[in-house]
Amino acid sequence: MTWLRAFVLAVLLGSSPAAEAQTADAARSPGSLAEASGFFKAPPLDGCTLTLEELVKGKSSALRGRWIMKKGPGEMGLVSAGRVEMQPMPQRSGEILSLDFRNGRLVAGSPVLGFMPVAVEDRAPPAPGSGLRAESAGRGDLPDDAEVFLDEIALGPLPCGPDQLLRLNIQAQQDTGTGHVLQQTYRLFLIDQSRMSGTYSETGAPGRIERGLVTLVRR
Repeated sequence: MTWLRAFVLAVLLGSSPAAEAQTADAARSPGSLAEASGFFKAPPLDGCTLTLEELVKGKSSALRGRWIMKKGPGEMGLVSAGRVEMQPMPQRSGEILSLDFRNGRLVAGSPVLGFMPVAVEDRAPPAPGSGLRAESAGRGDLPDDAEVFLDEIALGPLPCGPDQLLRLNIQAQQDTGTGHVLQQTYRLFLIDQSRMSGTYSETGAPGRIERGLVTLVRR
């Protein structure tokens, strides 16, 4: 039965390097239930050392699955008397996002927004202005003019900084039925196979903008 199990795994997982590695493991009988369950977990990814080429050529399969989106501290801007006033936004969590492949391309799926393409970027210093103000991010330990690019408070100590992590960007549009289009942009840093974090921004009605920190953890 061992060869049959290996064959079934190969069919289910495809021919990616990650799939081939798991198929080879399946050919060896596990010595315990813990080992057996490990064959069905996403293979480990190290966002600090993983190359863009490795991610694109097979290791992105480790990201497939369901994720819980947790929106951290942020701010909302409203136009009042010709000025934009920024108000703090509370933390929210619970929205489910799925990552999968369509026509060989990584996509994000949302019950509300449908399927959205995921763009992958190489590591680089974050562009000034793309982060969140330290005050808005709840980081009173940082100077007021500092920018925060991911939620280190929610994640805990990280093995490297955002400039050393690969990125995943998601953009979505939704017709609200009011004549305005809701636009959402997520700029995420890939930490490992079970954690991503970054910032999001949302625009809808004229003069309204929402932005904040966001973290995705595997369900």
